[in-house]
Amino acid sequence: MKSKVLILVLALVMGAVATFFAIRYLSSATQRLEAEAEPVKVLVAAEEIPRGMSAEELVEKGLIVTQEIPRMYVSSGAVSQISSIEGQVVSSPISKGEQVTLTRFQYAAQAGLSYGVPEGFVAVAIPSDAVKGVAGLLKPNDTVMVAATFKPGPNGEEAFTKVLLPKARVLAVGASVGAEAEDDEIKTTSGLGSRGSNDQEQIASTVTLALTPADLEKLVYAEEQGSVWLALLPATATDIPVTAGRSLDTVYQ
Repeated sequence: MKSKVLILVLALVMGAVATFFAIRYLSSATQRLEAEAEPVKVLVAAEEIPRGMSAEELVEKGLIVTQEIPRMYVSSGAVSQISSIEGQVVSSPISKGEQVTLTRFQYAAQAGLSYGVPEGFVAVAIPSDAVKGVAGLLKPNDTVMVAATFKPGPNGEEAFTKVLLPKARVLAVGASVGAEAEDDEIKTTSGLGSRGSNDQEQIASTVTLALTPADLEKLVYAEEQGSVWLALLPATATDIPVTAGRSLDTVYQ
C-alpha cells in the first residue's frame, strides 16, 4: 500500500515538474516569437540605386525610405539611421525594395574616388588657395557655387563676373575624399595662422568637383581664360537665384 502511495506521489511530482517546464518553455517560445515579430525601422531602397551615389544624395533624391519590418526579417548590418552611413558612397548597386546594409557602403577613400562620382558626371580638380577656396573650410560632400571673372578682352570686351555653376558637389579637398580621412592626408600649400600652438592651419591645394561634361567645359575654359572663385552653399540650399552678372558699369547697382 505504501509503495502505491509513493508511486502516486512521485507521479504527481514528476507531472508537476513536467508541467512547470512545459509552461516555462511555452512562455520562452512565446516571448521569442513576439521579439522576432517586433517591428524594426530600417532603410529600404525606393528605387534602383547605382554605385557611386553618396548617402546624402540618396536622402536628397528620396531614393531611400524608412520601413517597419519584423525583426526576424531584418538583414544583418541593416541601417536604421542615415547617420550610420553619412559621408560614405554606395560601393555596389542596391535593388529596389532591398534593405540598406552597411556592407553596401564604403568611404570614398576606401572604395576609390571613382565610386564617389555620380552616373553621368566626371571628377575635375581645380587649383584652390586660401581666398578662392573659402579659406580652406571646404569638406568633401559640401556644395559650392562657382563664379568666374574675365579680364578686359583685346577687342574692347569689358571685364565681367558671373556665376558660372550655381551648384556643384565637392568630391575631394586635396587628398581628402571622405570624412574618415586624417588631416595629414590633405596636401597643402600655405599656413594661415596658429591653432594655439606652433602648428599652422593648412589649405588644400586643389578642390575636386563632380560635374557634367558640359559644365566641365565651362569650368576648364573659365580656369584657363579667367579667374574662378568658389562660394560655399548652405547644406539646405535648394533653389539658387539666377543673376545677370556684373561689369564695371553694373557693379554698384
